[in-house]
Amino acid sequence: MSTRTALTNLSIRSLKLPVFALAGVGFLALSVPAFSEPMLFWTGIILGGYIYPTHELHHFVLGSVFGLLLLGVVAQAVQPAKRVGALHSSLIIWGLFSIVFTIGSGFSPVFIILLGLLTIMAIVHPAGRSQLPSVETLDRRMAAMAAVTTVGAIAFATNQLLSQLSLTDAHAGFEHYLFMATAALAVGALSIHASFRGTGWRFPAYAAAFFMLVIGVGSIVYPGVEQGSSLGVVLGLVVVLWAILFITIAERGDELMAPIGR
Repeated sequence: MSTRTALTNLSIRSLKLPVFALAGVGFLALSVPAFSEPMLFWTGIILGGYIYPTHELHHFVLGSVFGLLLLGVVAQAVQPAKRVGALHSSLIIWGLFSIVFTIGSGFSPVFIILLGLLTIMAIVHPAGRSQLPSVETLDRRMAAMAAVTTVGAIAFATNQLLSQLSLTDAHAGFEHYLFMATAALAVGALSIHASFRGTGWRFPAYAAAFFMLVIGVGSIVYPGVEQGSSLGVVLGLVVVLWAILFITIAERGDELMAPIGR
């Protein structure tokens, strides 16, 4: 390698971290002001003064979508090379959000701008090529659960998207069905991503479980049809138990895979 080539490579590497940081700050600067208010609608349910009856479940899910999206980027502020899974989670959530809302509500340039900033962060990420998932680390038990989860998630997301396109109720007016569809698809995508057990795999694993818990517990607490998307008590309980089982399998992956080989 020539001296000039070495210097060029060094210059590129030295620029990556500032670009990574600027893209992250840019994403947060654009998204936090836009997402902070809707992300906190649910607080009125707990603190009092809630003025949106019949929207409790949707507001809990809405807050979860925006909350995990922002958390995945904020997590990059400390030891990002170990937390690249969190950034991937934000990419997955926002990518699915953009697709779902484009189908159900229409395209917005904001989708591309924010997705571009997240993509830049991934390209220049300190983890480099080590962030790419490998089949060598695939946890087959997690993958099997993720596959089943994804089938259910797609079915639920399809139902919610069709509700958005066909109904004229208040939930459709607030585009709440699209948030539910986004969360459902994110559950499937995040659980599949986590099953590869790449760097920082716990964030997508727990994010998927968290979405399931929010939807499941929300359906148990608010089982009425007026909520628009409630699964009811029985199915809500099934989703909660499935989320717990998924995390249990994930955390005991090495131990459980030992008898059959990975």
